[in-house]
Amino acid sequence: MLFILTGDIRTGKTTWLEARVRELEAAGVPVRGVLAPGVWLDCKKVGIENALLPSRERVLLATPAGDGCSTGLGWDFDAAALARVNAHLNGLAETTGEKDARPGLLVIDEVGPLELRRGGGLTAALELLDAGPAPIWPHALVVVRSGLADEVAARWRPAWGSVEVLRPDERGRRRLLGSVLDQRAPHGVRGEDCR
Repeated sequence: MLFILTGDIRTGKTTWLEARVRELEAAGVPVRGVLAPGVWLDCKKVGIENALLPSRERVLLATPAGDGCSTGLGWDFDAAALARVNAHLNGLAETTGEKDARPGLLVIDEVGPLELRRGGGLTAALELLDAGPAPIWPHALVVVRSGLADEVAARWRPAWGSVEVLRPDERGRRRLLGSVLDQRAPHGVRGEDCR
């Protein structure tokens, strides 16, 4: 199943997702992909990092745009950092057929206009999601802004079959953990135990 985590700017999507990643990892579920926590200074967002999962290596991806911003999105993206994150995601793509790896969750935080409309950003993330589920990740979660949720659902429903929109709240938590933990019920805790 593909989960779409959505909400407006600064509704806590990444903070919520970081907590779910910790819960899943504590239950023995591998989480692979990328998180995009903000860098804050005096209550002002001064950057966007990418935390590569599962290692949690941090890469400073973007800083507030100055004059001449090429993306028009308010952020200047570092080309070397984007290359590093895409290389990480391409490396994950090479593991999709591993039969001995424990099934887990693929996390992509976040897909936006840069990827969907401009062919830039986390292009390797689009390729992973286009490929659909794999033995190594029967479920995936992609973070998008509310205005893109329908477009993302339409794009990836054919590859994933089942798509569900989540909000960063308790109901979303129960749904995500229940689905991901139930996939491995013969080997461990059932999702009902986490509700």
